[in-house]
Amino acid sequence: MFKNKYNFWGFIALLVGLSWLNAGCLSAPSYEYKGTVLEPPASLPDFELADTSGKSFHLYETKGDIALVYFGYTYCPDVCPLTLHDVKEALAGLKTGRERVQLIFISVDPERDTPEVLKRYLAAFDPSFVGLRGDFEKIKEIMKPYGAFAEKESTTDSAAGYLVSHSARLFLVDPQSQLLLTYAYGFEADDLRSDLEYLLQQQKL
Repeated sequence: MFKNKYNFWGFIALLVGLSWLNAGCLSAPSYEYKGTVLEPPASLPDFELADTSGKSFHLYETKGDIALVYFGYTYCPDVCPLTLHDVKEALAGLKTGRERVQLIFISVDPERDTPEVLKRYLAAFDPSFVGLRGDFEKIKEIMKPYGAFAEKESTTDSAAGYLVSHSARLFLVDPQSQLLLTYAYGFEADDLRSDLEYLLQQQKL
């Protein structure tokens, strides 16, 4: 098989090199998402709602980028503002690719969240955040593929007259318009930033 000992030892060296390469590939750590992963990612239907300028907005407009979808309302006393603050912090820390991540805030209280109110509210966090609204029944249909919900609740403890009980999760929609990750209320901004940086890097490969 081998004409001389040099060919033999060259063959052995090649085998050793390949074994080291394979070992390196097998031992290379894989990234672990910080958010809750959907396996497999869930395909999402497109939807159409009006933004704060009255223009039509479709989910599929974000295809090729990353969308962070959140269902909330401006009269929310705690969960919504804290979540938006965490998203703001996560996005502010991105080294590159910030323009490829869009926060979409869908109001579950369209009765009080007028375009003006919604625009002013989101601008306090980040002017680039997109606010959407529409008929409440339509919004509840849009929420279903996300596993989200919203219901009005009367209360005597609020000057607003009623509150809206709603899902507190943040939903990450990947560049293929699939629901890939969700984040429970109280997630760490650094965790969201880490997942975003990984996904943005994967899109460059």
